[in-house]
Amino acid sequence: MTPTENLMREHSVINDLLTIMSTIAERIKSKSVFFTNDVEEIIDFLKNFIEKSHHEKEEFLFPILVNNPISIEKEAINLMFYEHVLTRNYLKDIINCILNCKIGYTFSGDMLAESMSNYVILEKNHIQKEINIFFPIADEYISEEEQKKISERFVEIENLIEEHDFYNHYFRLMTELKNKYQN
Repeated sequence: MTPTENLMREHSVINDLLTIMSTIAERIKSKSVFFTNDVEEIIDFLKNFIEKSHHEKEEFLFPILVNNPISIEKEAINLMFYEHVLTRNYLKDIINCILNCKIGYTFSGDMLAESMSNYVILEKNHIQKEINIFFPIADEYISEEEQKKISERFVEIENLIEEHDFYNHYFRLMTELKNKYQN
């Protein structure tokens, strides 16, 4: 599996999560019932699956693109890194909002919905840039030998996550959340 195939496989799971986040945000906005424990599970997923695995892989891959034959502008790569920073900031907002919701601050629900919506929009746009711009360049211009090295690094990253059985946990969680929110 190439590095971009690996990331695309993860994008599929991430897109499912983003759909669930959108559904929950819409429920909050319409003053429907939502479950804070589901949002806490999503937070855990964002922190561990996306931040410690997926984004770490991308942050390994992207700098390599700067040195390819067509030489992607460093500013374009920096923008992708900056978007990772922005998603982390939205994640902090989501965490703070859910804590405030749990102690009864009613204004936090609206802020939670807004932060989740902003996270979803940013992440979906980020994924589209990767799919349409960065991944085709990586597939075409990174040598087969370099792709093997990248894939080896991806396996190292995944092994750290798998030591804690995170993948199985998150795939089970996604199945549960999809059944709950996509019916």
